[in-house]
Amino acid sequence: METILIKNFKAISNHKAVLIEVKKMTVLMGEQASGKSTVAKLIYFFKTLKEEITFELIENSQITAANCDEIITNRIRRYFIFLFGSTRHLSDFEINYTFQNEKRVNIKKNTKGNLHVEFIGLLPVLRQMVKLKSELSGSSSSFNDLEQRERNRVIKNIGRSIRDFFGSNQNNLFLPASRNMTVMLEHHLTDIYARLENTIALTLDLQDSNRFQSENELILLKFLQYVRFLRSKFQRAGGFEGLIADELMLNPQLDTTQANELISKINLVLKGSYSNDQYGEKVVFEGGYVFLQNASSGQQESIRTFQDIFINVLYGDPIFRVIEEPESHLFASGQKHLIESLAILLNKNIDNQIVIPTHSPYILRVIDNLIKAHELRNQETEITVASNEWLDFDNVSAYNLVDGEIFDAMNHEFRGIDAALFDEVSNQISNEFDELLNIQYS
Repeated sequence: METILIKNFKAISNHKAVLIEVKKMTVLMGEQASGKSTVAKLIYFFKTLKEEITFELIENSQITAANCDEIITNRIRRYFIFLFGSTRHLSDFEINYTFQNEKRVNIKKNTKGNLHVEFIGLLPVLRQMVKLKSELSGSSSSFNDLEQRERNRVIKNIGRSIRDFFGSNQNNLFLPASRNMTVMLEHHLTDIYARLENTIALTLDLQDSNRFQSENELILLKFLQYVRFLRSKFQRAGGFEGLIADELMLNPQLDTTQANELISKINLVLKGSYSNDQYGEKVVFEGGYVFLQNASSGQQESIRTFQDIFINVLYGDPIFRVIEEPESHLFASGQKHLIESLAILLNKNIDNQIVIPTHSPYILRVIDNLIKAHELRNQETEITVASNEWLDFDNVSAYNLVDGEIFDAMNHEFRGIDAALFDEVSNQISNEFDELLNIQYS
C-alpha cells in the first residue's frame, strides 16, 4: 500500500498523524488555503524522485561511489526546495512516503534547520551501480562497440534498479489549475516557455537553492512542455478522430472502443467537436466554428485534460497524474463527464493513479455514484453507468482538510464517500434561508 504521512508542514499540522493512502484515485477536499495543493505536490514530489535520481546518475560525470550519497541527497534537497520554496522560515517538519513495495523515503527539517533526506535501502544499490559505471567510463577504448554496449547495459540497469525501488514505471505529470491560460496565451507560449526555462536553468546552478522565484515554476515548465507536445500531435492528426485513424494504420487490431466513447463525452463538454489544422485549434459546431482561444473558459480549461485522458486511454501506458481543480469553469454536467472520463482512464491500466485536489461537491457525488455502480455490478446497473466507468471502493481514497487536520472522508461501513461532505455547506445555506424566512414572516 502506498502512503504519505505529513507532520507540521506548511498548512498541514496533522496532530493526529492521519496516514493518507495514495490509491488509484485519491481525492483531496477542502476550503481554499487548507493544504490540498501542498499534499498533491508532495505526492508528486515523491512520485518524480526516480526521474531526478536517474538523471543525476546517468548525466553527472563527476559522480563516484564515494560521493554518490552526497550528490543524490543534495539534488533531492534542491528539488524539494524548488517545488516548495525555502524551508528556513518553517517549523520543524517530517514527511514519510512509503511506496507499494514498502520502500520508504523520509524528509524532515531538524532542530538545526537542516533538510535531511533518507532513502531506506536505495543508496547502497546506487553506489554499486555508480562504481560499475565509473569503471566502464575509464576503461580502454580498444573494443569500442563492446564497451559502448556494456555501458548501455549498465545505464539500463541503473534505470531498472531505480524503478524497482520506487515500484513504478509510470509517466508522471502535474496539470496545474488555470489550464485555460495555455490557450489564451497561445501566441506567447514560445516566449514564455523560453524565459521560464532560462530562469529555471539559472536557479538550478545557484549554490544557494533557497533563491527561487516561485514554487510553481518547475511544474508550469513541465506542463508547458507537455502542452507543446499535445498541440503538435493533434495538429498532425487534425483532431481526436484523426489520432485514432493514425493509430489504426500502425496497429489495425487496436481496440478503439473506449477512445470513441471518450470523444462523445468530450463533444458534450465542448458543445462541438475539436479540430486542429494549420490555422489553429477550433471548436466546430453545426453551422460554423470558433477558434479555441476565443471559446469559453470551460472549453479552454478542459481541453488539455481531455487530450491527456484520450491519449493515455488510446495507448494504455501506466500514468500518474495530479489534476488540480478539474471542476474549473465547468457546469455540473461537464464535471460529471470529465470525472467519468477519468474513471475510464483509471480502469485502462492497473497501475494508473490520479490525485484530485478539488472544491467541488459535485465531483464527490459523481465518484460516489461510480463506486455504488461497482458495488452493484449487474447488467441493470450497466444501463445507467457503463462498466468501464465503475470505481472499486478499495481503489479510492478521499480526505477532507480542515484547519490543518486531515480527515478520512470514506464511509467504510457503507462503502462510499461520507455524505456529510456533500451536505454540510448545503445545510448551512438552507438553515440560513429558513432563518431569513422566519424573520420575514415573524
